[in-house]
Amino acid sequence: MTNVDGTDDGSVQPAVDRGPGRQPQRPDGGWESTQEDVEKRHRILRSLREQLERHPAIISAWGSPDGQYAELEADVDPAQFGRNVESASLRVTWQPNLHIPPETSLDDRRRTSLTSNFKIHYSESSGFDCGVHLEPNPHVDGHLHYQERASPTDEYDYDEVSLAATAPVGVLWEGLEIIADRLQQV
Repeated sequence: MTNVDGTDDGSVQPAVDRGPGRQPQRPDGGWESTQEDVEKRHRILRSLREQLERHPAIISAWGSPDGQYAELEADVDPAQFGRNVESASLRVTWQPNLHIPPETSLDDRRRTSLTSNFKIHYSESSGFDCGVHLEPNPHVDGHLHYQERASPTDEYDYDEVSLAATAPVGVLWEGLEIIADRLQQV
């Protein structure tokens, strides 16, 4: 497989369960999406990018890849969150038509009615990072959670959170508010 730096590490991606209704799994753990899913995700992320550009802490926001967003990234002014670090960034992903791993179900969704998976994740040049995630995670009870760690070598601390929003734009603003509140406490 190819490392992030472009070098081949000589390993091979493990075989994928291609049972009925299953899509091939990507090396990053996601699932191959239909063209309809890709277009829906792009529309949602494009809308979220427009919202990010309105947030006072966001210096710039962009989606990648161009024309078919799979994720958003943003440069953040950490001082807007009361943080005294050189730089910060935000990463947002949204999976509108999720594929739930076989060992979990929608019954594992607690504190939200959303059926999409998402991540709203903030990172600082100091190594600190935190985020609001809705995705299966063996470290938390239910899929919706806040996670935080002081440095990349530390383990994450996980906390339950709740969301009232039921649409992507509301989720983004609520998620950013949760992150902002937590950053004020750190």
